[in-house]
Amino acid sequence: MSMHSKTSTILLASFALCALHFTFPGFQREITHAAAAATRRRLGRNKGKGKNNFTATLSPHDLVYYELRNTVPIVNEEFKIIFFQVAKAASSQFTRFFMRLEENPSWCSDDCHMHDRNINQLSYLSDFPIDEAQNMLTSDEWTKAIFVRHPKPRLLSAFLDKAIDHTYHFGNVTCSAYGKKGGDLDECIEKHEDFSFFLQNIATTLNKNVHWRSIYSRIDEKWWPYVNFVGYMENLSKDAETFLKQVHSSKDGVSAWDRIGKNGWGDDERDCSGGEFPFLAERDNHHQTNAKEKMLRYYTPDTEKFVESHFADDLNNRFFSFEKLDLFDDNEVNDTVDLARL
Repeated sequence: MSMHSKTSTILLASFALCALHFTFPGFQREITHAAAAATRRRLGRNKGKGKNNFTATLSPHDLVYYELRNTVPIVNEEFKIIFFQVAKAASSQFTRFFMRLEENPSWCSDDCHMHDRNINQLSYLSDFPIDEAQNMLTSDEWTKAIFVRHPKPRLLSAFLDKAIDHTYHFGNVTCSAYGKKGGDLDECIEKHEDFSFFLQNIATTLNKNVHWRSIYSRIDEKWWPYVNFVGYMENLSKDAETFLKQVHSSKDGVSAWDRIGKNGWGDDERDCSGGEFPFLAERDNHHQTNAKEKMLRYYTPDTEKFVESHFADDLNNRFFSFEKLDLFDDNEVNDTVDLARL
C-alpha cells in the first residue's frame, strides 16, 4: 500500500470515529468506560509491570516507611500482601478484613479504634528492618495493593463524615488545627457546614489530613510503579474479590478469598457479626440511585473546577484510570459512581 493510501485510510478511520461520536452522544462515554475497565483488569492481572529500569531505594523517612506517618501500609506475611489504606475508600472494612485474616478476636471492634495499632495488632511496613522492607516492596512475589476513589465523591464523603456528622470533633480538633495554621478559628466553626469553605480553606490548609489528602500524595512517587494492584471504589465488590482471589497463603495455598472472603460477612457493611454474605458484597442501596442529586446538592461549577485543579494529581497520573465524572459540563452524572459510603 502506498503512503498516500495509508494516509487516506487513517483519515477515513478518524472521520468515521468522529461521526460516531457526534451521532451517538453516549459513544465517547462507553469508550471511556471500556478503557477504564481494561486498565483495571490490566493493573489487577499484570504483577510487576510498569516499573522503571532502576530499582528504587527505601529511605527511613519515606512516606511508606516512616512510622510516625499514617501513610505506612499494612503487611500480611502469610499472603505476601502490602496494602496501602486510603481513607474514605473502604479503609475500615479492609482493616477489619486483615484483622480477621490474622484471627484477631477484636476484628469486629468499634470503627473508631480499629486503626489503633495496639487494637488491630497488624503488621506495618515500618515494623520490618529497612533492608527487608526494601526487598518486599521491590519483589514481584509480593502484591502491593491499593483501592482508590475519584476525588469528587471522596471529598464530599470526607466533608459529610467529618464536618457534618462529627461536628463537635471537627470544631474542637480540625478547626483548632486550622487556627494554628493561621486560619480563622471562629470562621471555621461558623462555616463548618459550608462545602465550599471546607474545600477552599480546610482541605488546602490541612492538606496532609488523612481523610482528604490526595491519594497520589500518600505514596512516594518512586514507589508507585511497584504498586501492582489498583482497585476502584466504583467497582469495589468485584475488584475486592479479584484482589483476594489473587493472593494465596504461603502455608496451605488457599486464597484469601476462600479463607474468609467468600462468606461469613453480614448483610450490612457496618455489621461484622458474621453472616452468609461475601466480603463487600454488592447490595441494592438507595444511595446509588440518588447519586446525581446528592452530588449536585453540594457541588457547584466553581467547586467542581476547584477539585479538578487542586486534586489534579489524582486525576492525571498513569496509575489511576477513573471513569469520567463531569457534574456540570453536560448536566449528566455517572450514576454508577459509588456514593453508598458517603
